Amino acid sequence: MRYLFLLLSIACMQACSSDQAKQNVAKSIMADTLLFTQEGTNVTINYTDSGHLKASIFAPSLIGFKKDGNDIVKMPKGVKGDFFNSSGIKESTITAEKGISYQSKKITEVWQNVIVTNVKGEKLNTEKLTWNQNTQKIYTDKFVRITTATEILTGEGMEAQQDFTNWVLIKPRGRITLKQDSIAQ
Repeated sequence: MRYLFLLLSIACMQACSSDQAKQNVAKSIMADTLLFTQEGTNVTINYTDSGHLKASIFAPSLIGFKKDGNDIVKMPKGVKGDFFNSSGIKESTITAEKGISYQSKKITEVWQNVIVTNVKGEKLNTEKLTWNQNTQKIYTDKFVRITTATEILTGEGMEAQQDFTNWVLIKPRGRITLKQDSIAQ
């Protein structure tokens, strides 16, 4: 099978008209466990369940490959995701400076300056967050800060629905109540 892949890759390399395409094929031949590579810029990936859009992920740069039988997609220049309810209404947004998606496991991890907001106006700040499509949950074991309309909560670890609702701090550390200033006119 490996020899068949090698022959097909060489044939493809001969048929390729651009130097970049030849380099991409050569890279995949030379790596022991890397079977296929693909690259894209300004890519949007839509995740659906039973025909309903659940999430839309945008990455300025995307690198996809198959390693050891697993499809992996890296987002090295940032990622922005929108999560939708069953009616197609956006319920939350996530941004991060880097990300990786393990397609066969349906797990996506983002890190560096991760910010999640929801329709209630709640905001999560952390350095790493995992989205499990199977359980439809987001979670982290890192430091988190959650800002609501009335307080700021901090702690280690958090779990929530993928739309950043029903969140729970695993190890709460602090709570600051925000004072609402009222100005009489």
